[in-house]
Amino acid sequence: MKTKQKKFGFTIVELLTVMAIIALLLTILTPALRAVRRIAKDTAQRAQFHSIDVGLETYSGEMEQYPPSLIEPWDTTNNEPENAPYTTGAHHLAEALLGRDMLGFDPWSTWDSERDDGGGTTPNPNWKDVYATKDAPKSSGFTPPNDQVTKSLDRRKGPYLSTDTVESYQIQQLYDNVGDIYPGNLDRTGTPSTTYSPSPVLTDSYRVKAISLPGGKQVKAGSPILYYRANITSREFRTYDLPTDTTGPISDTDAPKFIYNSFDNEKLIELGTIMDQGKFHHFDQTHYAEGALKGREIFYEAIRNPTITTQVRPYNQTSYILMSAGYDGIFGTPDDIYNFRN
Repeated sequence: MKTKQKKFGFTIVELLTVMAIIALLLTILTPALRAVRRIAKDTAQRAQFHSIDVGLETYSGEMEQYPPSLIEPWDTTNNEPENAPYTTGAHHLAEALLGRDMLGFDPWSTWDSERDDGGGTTPNPNWKDVYATKDAPKSSGFTPPNDQVTKSLDRRKGPYLSTDTVESYQIQQLYDNVGDIYPGNLDRTGTPSTTYSPSPVLTDSYRVKAISLPGGKQVKAGSPILYYRANITSREFRTYDLPTDTTGPISDTDAPKFIYNSFDNEKLIELGTIMDQGKFHHFDQTHYAEGALKGREIFYEAIRNPTITTQVRPYNQTSYILMSAGYDGIFGTPDDIYNFRN
């Protein structure tokens, strides 16, 4: 007599049930995993700012002041940026902590990358000596002799920051169109420039843009970190109480008088985001408006300290402010990371 063999396996109904459960779990878990990843990046960014804070305090202790953040070149007569290419507050931060060539800060710098490369209307008289290195000759074609290289290296201060902690890249590596900004000496393909010298910016932990290094290695880079130094001689923050009083926008002549000057990085903000230069930052004075406020007003509202109720005052009114565009890469949105408040 033949015995009936048992068949092992899943029925169609059982398979569909399991697949439905897996799909449901993915639907539930995916947002949670995304949130965890975002929290991890935010935490990494705050840790990065702590490293920069330590570096700036060390720089200040040795140089007796924080590095300047005013955009160069600056028209002192009209209180506004002068002639491109501009070296921004973001450039100054990287230069102070690392030096333009990662070998330390050269005190003979004018903070204007073009002037220090022998260009501009008034070149640095020491342009042949400042940041003199054999392996990175000036874009003008001048190769400094050994004694100038030795003296330059002996003058250096720092570096005050480890490149293992914070990454730095040239503006031309991060943007397809650099506009009026000093681009640095490398483009996105890692090709060296014969026109400009190094002038990096520090970048945040939200690595979203693929670039190439010299030699072909592919890496992902974050958005530039913005740096603003407080003007400790000023007692003004804004001329009216935002956002309720909108009697008039903050003008070009207003901003340079305030404790923090929005001009320090405005030209960089005008480039748009590194992922899509057609997407504007909320701090962009020329392109973004939120109700009655424009980009400059949104910037000052973001750095206002609400715990001071007697007068309108910013955070860190005697030191400096660091900004990351956060997870979305847009300056002026709620996910921005600062060296205060969070």
